[in-house]
Amino acid sequence: MKSWIKYAGILDRLNMVFLGLIFLFYLFSLHHSPFSYQPLLILIPTGLVVWLSVFLKKTNRYKGLAKYFLLAYPLIYLFVIFESFYMILPYFNLHRYDEALANIDFAMFGVHPTVWIEQWNRAWLTDLFYSLYIFYFPMPLFILTWLYRKKRFIDLDKSVWVLMLTYYGAYIGYFLFPAAGPRFYEPLIQLQKTNLNGVFLAIPIRTIINFMEPNKLDAFPSLHAGISFTTLLLMGKFNKRMFWVFVPIITGIMIALVYCRYHYIIDIIAGISWSILSFYFGQKFYDKFVSGKLIPFYQN
Repeated sequence: MKSWIKYAGILDRLNMVFLGLIFLFYLFSLHHSPFSYQPLLILIPTGLVVWLSVFLKKTNRYKGLAKYFLLAYPLIYLFVIFESFYMILPYFNLHRYDEALANIDFAMFGVHPTVWIEQWNRAWLTDLFYSLYIFYFPMPLFILTWLYRKKRFIDLDKSVWVLMLTYYGAYIGYFLFPAAGPRFYEPLIQLQKTNLNGVFLAIPIRTIINFMEPNKLDAFPSLHAGISFTTLLLMGKFNKRMFWVFVPIITGIMIALVYCRYHYIIDIIAGISWSILSFYFGQKFYDKFVSGKLIPFYQN
């Protein structure tokens, strides 16, 4: 155990803490869930992935397949653990908050934003906004890859730490305030007058997204907004040219969240707010408790 702690980086420790929290959520969900053992088929191998990461660092294996595994490990971890949520989240918290979120939006604007924005519905715009929506997924890799190529491993380590905090905070929000979003909220569906079919991109992109996200209770807070804004903050800190290139792209993503009916405005506000907190306090924590004390996750 002492050996594991010695070689475990801040990301490994964060991943294990979060995995333990999801395991607790799983135990609390068992009373209502039809999935008794199935989540363990994901959670246990996910824990083994963290153990493998620490083992490779302990044995100083940073070459060949091991190197590529360590580079991809946070992405693998995020994707795999997210895929377990549909078996846990709906049964952990039986409340649904779509009505409250929709009412907050209406109180702020006097309209339902996803209905109001229909006046701008154009087939080519629909394709554009769906393309921006899915572009969010690889977007953090631009700044992370740049930091890696520049061999700025401490900055890379800190950046991934901040991004993971943003992801995990939003994930916990899903469990505490489960909501499906405007696309599934029946009172808003009845108000919609147009379909978002686009020219030729919208439907296949929407199909891919529905397949990749078996958990549909992921509206609040908006992780798209949170990760997009965190990515922009990291770009602003480390690469100003990249920052200005991505400002219009991320602005388009924020519009797409409403246009494509995935999020309420309050989801976006919550996502950006959490992003700012993660960025500021995550760096403060890293500088005080991690930098110079733990082995950086990424190595040359």
